[in-house]
Amino acid sequence: MRRQRSLVLALVLIAASAAVGAWAYRMLPPSAFAPAWPGLFVTPVIGLVVVVLLAQAPRLSRNPAALTQPTGAFGIVMIGVAAMFLVAEAAIAMRALDPSFDVVRWLFLAIGILFVVIGAVLGRIPPNRLVGVRTPWALADERVWLRTHRFTGRLMALAGVALAAVASLGADHTDLLVALIVCAVGPGVAGAAYSRAIAGKAAGGED
Repeated sequence: MRRQRSLVLALVLIAASAAVGAWAYRMLPPSAFAPAWPGLFVTPVIGLVVVVLLAQAPRLSRNPAALTQPTGAFGIVMIGVAAMFLVAEAAIAMRALDPSFDVVRWLFLAIGILFVVIGAVLGRIPPNRLVGVRTPWALADERVWLRTHRFTGRLMALAGVALAAVASLGADHTDLLVALIVCAVGPGVAGAAYSRAIAGKAAGGED
C-alpha cells in the first residue's frame, strides 16, 4: 500500500511538471514559440517513463519483497526522482521565457538534492539484485549489505551536498559536469571497496 501511495504522489509530481510546461507554452511570445516549445513537453514524458519503470522495478527483481518492505525507502527514491523532473521542467520553462536563465545550474542543484535523498534512505534498502551496491560480498551476507549501504548512503548524501554547493556558488558548466561525475561515481566505488574490506574482516572472524 505504501508503494502505491508513493507511485500516486510521484505521478502527481509528473502531472505538475506537465502543468508547468503547459503554462509556459501559453506564456511564450510568438518569436520564441518555434524553438522553445518542444523542450516544454519532453521532460514530463521522460519523467513519466522513468517513474513507471521504477514502479515496475520490484517485479523485475528476484526478490520483489525486498523493494516493497515497510521502510518505504524505494518509494521515497521514486518520489525524489519525480520531484527532480518537476524542478527540471520548471527550469526549462524559465529558460523558455527568459533566455538568460541558467537552466543547467538549477538542474544540477536538483540532482544534488536527489543524491541527498537517496543517500538518506540507501541504508534502509534490503538486499536485492536490482538496486544498490550489489557486490558479491554484500549479496552473500546481509550484515555486509547493511553496513555497505549505510556507509555508501552517507557518502552519497555528502556528495549531494557538495554538488548542490558547487551549483550554488557559480561554478562554470564544465566544473559542474566534473563535479557530477565525481559525486555520482565516487560513493559507489568507495562503497564497493568498503564492502570487500568488511567482508574480508568478517571472513577472518573480526566484527
